[in-house]
Amino acid sequence: MSCPRVDAHLHFWRYSAEEYRWINDRMRALRRDFLPAQLAAELGASGVDGGVAVQARQTLEESAWLLELARESPFIWGVVGWVDLRSPCVDAQLDA
Repeated sequence: MSCPRVDAHLHFWRYSAEEYRWINDRMRALRRDFLPAQLAAELGASGVDGGVAVQARQTLEESAWLLELARESPFIWGVVGWVDLRSPCVDAQLDA
């Protein structure tokens, strides 16, 4: 029995120049949407079975969106999200 192959660092986004200011002119190829449906074929072709989605922005909304993508996409096996560890609401953020 073989072990599953995991990509431990997947990013997803709906591209917006305002939201992804870190994507500069040298990274023009990244100025487009990257969504699970597009990645599924690439994973299959490369022999990767699943992976971990990692946040690209430091927002609670992004973390919630990645968790939703994971519920909808069986090959997203985990999520590395973001919470504001300095917030007085950190406990509620982690619970969510």
